[in-house]
Amino acid sequence: MHRCMMIVLAVAVTGAATAQGVFSDVMSGALIEPEVGVFAWYELKDTQTAQRLFMRQAIVGKRQVGGKTGYYLETEVMPEVGFPIIYRMLLTGPATDPANVHEIMVKDGTQPVEHLSLDILEEDDDEQEAALRESLGKEMLKTPAGEIECEHFTITRGENANEVWLNDDVRPMGIVKMVGADGELILTRFGKGGPDAESAIERKLREQEADDLKVEVSPGHSRNFSGKTTAE
Repeated sequence: MHRCMMIVLAVAVTGAATAQGVFSDVMSGALIEPEVGVFAWYELKDTQTAQRLFMRQAIVGKRQVGGKTGYYLETEVMPEVGFPIIYRMLLTGPATDPANVHEIMVKDGTQPVEHLSLDILEEDDDEQEAALRESLGKEMLKTPAGEIECEHFTITRGENANEVWLNDDVRPMGIVKMVGADGELILTRFGKGGPDAESAIERKLREQEADDLKVEVSPGHSRNFSGKTTAE
């Protein structure tokens, strides 16, 4: 599977055996002051192929689960060419603990919404190498979303070292920038409300809309051989 898509899977199904690298350690962190309507957009770049992807994360709803408030975290990933992949999880806490994940849904392009089994979150904790996180202090970081004060961390797991910049104002997850050997992610905009905060998993794509479109032709005008307009 494409390395950049592994980052996407780490975002969407953190803790699953398919998630690789320390990107999952950050992306699976607790939602920051969860609130329906907050969103953040990112650009992802693959360092080997220079392929770009665009990603939106948003809290699109909430529901009570076993006495706790669960929030629907939706992750939409769009290639430069092609259809988006949309993931939605119902979380009552960090996704690193499978007990906090109550629903996983995915919509791949024009395919129907699929409900995934929570069994994919099961893994052998003994095989997971502990990640070491070190703060390098605060610094100002220039991004397409503006200049943002962030706390800069290095995260090391085994031989893999990655960098991440965090700011709690960037909800839902505080991510401003991440850099690793396999790719880079950077914030492009964030906020609350509007179309960016709406769920995309039930949205019809253009191909589906074209299939459903019914064209009706109304009586109008035609041109005769001399080019003059005549009423029908």
